[in-house]
Amino acid sequence: MKNFSFANLCFISIWSFTTLASFLLSLLVIEVGEKSDLEVVDAAIGGLAIAIPQSYLLRKTIPPLNWIISTVLGWVLITVIGIGTIGWFVLSLHNLYNRVLISMIDSGIGGLIIGLSQSCLAIPPSFPQKWSWVFVNVINFILGFTIGSLIGILTHKSSFLSEVFGLSIGWLIVGILTSISANRFLKIDEAKY
Repeated sequence: MKNFSFANLCFISIWSFTTLASFLLSLLVIEVGEKSDLEVVDAAIGGLAIAIPQSYLLRKTIPPLNWIISTVLGWVLITVIGIGTIGWFVLSLHNLYNRVLISMIDSGIGGLIIGLSQSCLAIPPSFPQKWSWVFVNVINFILGFTIGSLIGILTHKSSFLSEVFGLSIGWLIVGILTSISANRFLKIDEAKY
């Protein structure tokens, strides 16, 4: 049991770190802005930055190309339907209540689209709980990006850097929660990554 717990902790740590690092590296190409500033190309680049390291960690469970395509497609769809490139844009709302509400709605829809895309295109039918991935993705996105948005506004002293800090915390939380979910629902163990 100790080895299993250690393997879980290792996977969660690696997935969380690579998700945060991927977001930070994507900032070299994607300029964080308001919802209308970001385009489909930004979503594709951001989705690719997140998907590549995740696909490597999942490579023995899920075909890497399937994970990359499904993740990038999900991020592009989120942007195309007008939700915006969640995780790379800052809400221009300064009212705390409105910001939390809009963040929860946008993040929930984003998590739904990413989860559906990954469940339909990447996760093999042999996984009995593959549709649970959709539900937990919605919850993970709502919690992570809403908390990140809250941190951004609460530390916001007319500083754009505080918003980027909030986005980073949001990505870290999403990374931690999705790693726990992947570990549970996709049956990851130390021999597979």
